[in-house]
Amino acid sequence: MTIYAIITGDIVSSGKIKPAARQQLFESINDLLKKMKKKWIREYETYRGDSLQCVAASPKEVLRAALIIRSFMKAYAITSFKSKMLQRKKKSIAKGYFTTSFDIRLAIGIGKADFINKKKISSSDGEAFRFSGGTLDKLKHSSYRLAIKTPHTDFDQQIEPSILLLDGHIQKWTQNQAELVYYKLQNKREDEIANLLGISQSAVNQRTKTAQWYAIEKLIDYFESTIQNWK
Repeated sequence: MTIYAIITGDIVSSGKIKPAARQQLFESINDLLKKMKKKWIREYETYRGDSLQCVAASPKEVLRAALIIRSFMKAYAITSFKSKMLQRKKKSIAKGYFTTSFDIRLAIGIGKADFINKKKISSSDGEAFRFSGGTLDKLKHSSYRLAIKTPHTDFDQQIEPSILLLDGHIQKWTQNQAELVYYKLQNKREDEIANLLGISQSAVNQRTKTAQWYAIEKLIDYFESTIQNWK
């Protein structure tokens, strides 16, 4: 039977975001998931406004897909706020290393699926969906915001400390660092990122170091090399 990887998530403290900003954020997340479809995710659904569920394109790449969503959220700024900060940056009041409260809990479940309802992913069922949904419920009552559950208990126990360390690091990201990682996760070259962000390639290199991309990349490589042989 085919192994699936499911990402279930909900925006942290979405009720505290002002209505206009919340609407803008929800639309932006939906646009992101549309862009991710086929390459990173097969199907997705957003529901209750602040929640989402995705079927990853492959179990191997589910961690990368989840981190693309997470880094997008950490880099996100509503249009009006971002414009104000950019104006302040030009006046040298801020250097762009500002943070926002935007974040999202993400639970990854890997396993079998009994059935998948492509028109309504949240109505699907099976091991992978239960792992993902149940893990998200636990995240709502904890201080960390990223977790993985699989049928392999030994693997879960082995990778949990690394995932917790990664989550702690992500919670401290600045918007600039999150934005850099967002593009790195998509395998963009430094010159491409420099062009997308409107900064020098040396600045991209510096942000890569401060975001500690080398450690994130190492964990992703380990995860992908391990998962790819699962059946």
